[in-house]
Amino acid sequence: MKTDVERRTYRFLLERAIAETDWLCFAYALMSSHIHLGLIGGSTPLKDWLAPMHSVFAEWINDRNDERIGAVFVRGPEEVEFAPHGTKRLISYIHNNPVRAGVVNHPRDSDWTSHQAYLDPTRRPSWLAVDRGLELAGFETGADLDAWMENVRIDRAALDEARVVPPVRPGRPRKTLKAA
Repeated sequence: MKTDVERRTYRFLLERAIAETDWLCFAYALMSSHIHLGLIGGSTPLKDWLAPMHSVFAEWINDRNDERIGAVFVRGPEEVEFAPHGTKRLISYIHNNPVRAGVVNHPRDSDWTSHQAYLDPTRRPSWLAVDRGLELAGFETGADLDAWMENVRIDRAALDEARVVPPVRPGRPRKTLKAA
């Protein structure tokens, strides 16, 4: 997603898709090369509602960009489960994506994450579960979350510590010795 129009369209389609499920979205970052969504799972499998939405978006992108060749979404959505105590790490990681990419200096400077919705209730779309995100993260207000994020930087390793199932590292599997 390279333009504001593309990001607005994605956000609009996400709103429609979320409204038709029992899933909750509490955080997002719409980057030029990828998307992060903080979601609370519902009864419908993620791929059953997100993949059709992504298909609509991809078709729209390809129709509007005559010069574009190739897939918009290379992989399907990757589901990663986090323990509830990891919610503040996850929100911070998602909101700091543009900071790590060098696009902005602070999450509040980006229009394409949910961080501003945490800071300003007038900027909260009805489909974004900010109150639930704050509750799970253990903060009273978005300002409290923002202040914590100022002092704590969450990198991928710190985020991975909050996973329910640790990530599988690429490379050769370790050999284990078995006693006879």
